Amino acid sequence: MKVIIFYNPLKLFEKQLDEIIVLFENDNINVIGCFPAQSKITEEMASQSDYFVVFGGDGTVLKVAEKAAIFSKPIICLNTGNLGFLSAYSGDEIKELINDIKNGNLHFSKRYLLECSIGNKTYFVLNDVVLIKSQPLGTIDIEIKIDGSMLYSFLADGVIISTSTGSTAYALSAGGPIINPNLNVIEIVPLAAHALNVKPLIIEPTHKIEVFLKTLSHDFAYVTGDGDVLYQIKTNESFVVTGSEKYIKLAQKNNGYFFDALKQKLGFGRRFE
Repeated sequence: MKVIIFYNPLKLFEKQLDEIIVLFENDNINVIGCFPAQSKITEEMASQSDYFVVFGGDGTVLKVAEKAAIFSKPIICLNTGNLGFLSAYSGDEIKELINDIKNGNLHFSKRYLLECSIGNKTYFVLNDVVLIKSQPLGTIDIEIKIDGSMLYSFLADGVIISTSTGSTAYALSAGGPIINPNLNVIEIVPLAAHALNVKPLIIEPTHKIEVFLKTLSHDFAYVTGDGDVLYQIKTNESFVVTGSEKYIKLAQKNNGYFFDALKQKLGFGRRFE
């Protein structure tokens, strides 16, 4: 069994990594590489591994997701961050993680990505693509078309285009619904829209979503993918988002993991007295 470890360099230090590698090697799991999450790896190295093992929080998983999708490698994450909504294992469960890899006691959920085309480049993201203004003042004027047909025209701070996996991230804080990640859909969530009739919408991933920036009152706006700036967008520019055929396999402990995570990590449905 061979794995590549990706980690958050702000959470794990060299001495800790050495100790982790020894734990894997002691159980005959070969660590063929150990890299910060944002590092690029070759196809040759990726092809030698069975799993990408991630030590970090949700942000660390997002930085590994595109690589995992391109190279078709399952992700197993141990949470060393805060919320850890995408993590199957908590920070003190490394021995359980290693045992599950060794014994093949792993279950995975399929998570589809978004494909964003902007500035002559194409990006793949797991959570969301966001158009957001660069300054706290003013608004931006946005038009959104679905398969060429006008859907929205509104003033706002921006818009979030999210996968079902990303529905519990930025989209949730902006008022979007929680979506079971087993559903392959796209969620559009306007950010602080200046209109009562502009609401979130869920559509099939086969649709082509075109976002056009008509005007903005201050400076410029950003297009981000999973929290990273992809492009500095200006007036009269647009970008396209659609569902991707690429996906990742994300480790989970049991079939009810998502609902357990909602209760344990978000307090969902809990009665407060």
